[in-house]
Amino acid sequence: RRRGAYVLGMVPPPRRPATSKAKTPTFEERLAALEEVVDALEAEDLGLEESLARYREGVAHLEACRALLDEAEARLVELTQGADGRAVERPLQVGENGLEDAAEEE
Repeated sequence: RRRGAYVLGMVPPPRRPATSKAKTPTFEERLAALEEVVDALEAEDLGLEESLARYREGVAHLEACRALLDEAEARLVELTQGADGRAVERPLQVGENGLEDAAEEE
């Protein structure tokens, strides 16, 4: 019997629902959406409930931006020269003042 075929009288295999893979917004898209929320809130023509809803929307965009930045930060590496002269990848250290130079640590 061929793979995927079914015998007459058997219940056919269930069809997989068409999944629409919603594209995850990029950092830039999230940031633009956050800026739109800020602009709307600064326009001062929203009612209280609308303002609160937009504020919550802005907080969600801000949290998503921070998460994306944290992910990007974790992927950053610095190329340094190892004892044998070959290039060595080291994770970049991020401190209170931003990125810290690995050469300063040695």
